[in-house]
Amino acid sequence: MPALEKPLALLFVDIADSTMLYERIGDVTAATLTQRVLAHLRRLVDANGGAVIKSLGDGLLGAFPSPDDSVRAALTMMAAQEDYGLRLRVGIHHGPVIEGIGDLYGDACNVAARVQQIARPGEILATEALIGGLSPDLRAKSKLLSNVAMKGKAIPIRVHQIRTVEEVDEAQDSTTLGFSTVNTSGNAMVTLHLSYRGQDILMSRALPRVTIGREESSGLRIASRQTSRQHAVIDFSRESFILTDHSTNGSYIRSGGAPPVVLRRDSTKLVGSGLIGFGAEVRDEGQDHVIAFRGELA
Repeated sequence: MPALEKPLALLFVDIADSTMLYERIGDVTAATLTQRVLAHLRRLVDANGGAVIKSLGDGLLGAFPSPDDSVRAALTMMAAQEDYGLRLRVGIHHGPVIEGIGDLYGDACNVAARVQQIARPGEILATEALIGGLSPDLRAKSKLLSNVAMKGKAIPIRVHQIRTVEEVDEAQDSTTLGFSTVNTSGNAMVTLHLSYRGQDILMSRALPRVTIGREESSGLRIASRQTSRQHAVIDFSRESFILTDHSTNGSYIRSGGAPPVVLRRDSTKLVGSGLIGFGAEVRDEGQDHVIAFRGELA
């Protein structure tokens, strides 16, 4: 009999920066903590109507019959991460899969895994296919981020952030306090121009996230061996552009006459204009690991 496809909500969760965790607290302690966390995550999957399909090093794959169940599990996981002093990354997608012995197969698995990979520590990302199946109360927790190119996909995937209760409250407070995309002088929203070897990207509220790295699926692909496959991400948040480094070699920011800023697994606000070196220091804009950025009022 041919295998039958059936739609499931697929959740990949991973302990962020696990390599650094082992370096910081030692192999034995880190391994013990990791197993405790994974056991807890398994219980949360079960408690929310899902089933753990397999463990993946420092993470796992869970499958749920409905999108709502998967999001509730993800939100519960994020609420629990502080108890262990670490952060999780979660990616969720809804699509058809084929059940095998102890595993699931199909393009939907690849999409869910890729979404988890581009999530920042402490973040839940989900595809539009997943968001479209949510009940209104859970859909209200989502925020569209950007389109993400993926291998084998002719059309980019629309990715949303699932916000925790605290993040939703913070966004509502910001609105109440009068934060706006228009400044007091009447100019339109802030934009950020990124330039790399003839490629130009304009970031704004309409395109609030760009992933940067050596991977072909990156929003801005850097063709340099010094750059990590998933090196960094730039987010538009509260009318600021935040660069977050996820790399091994770090990111180097040179802006005006200010001293260079070096990021390693950290974040900073991009101000004015300058150059960013992904993986090595900046000498000039012509280097293969360097992009130019310029922020302005549109």
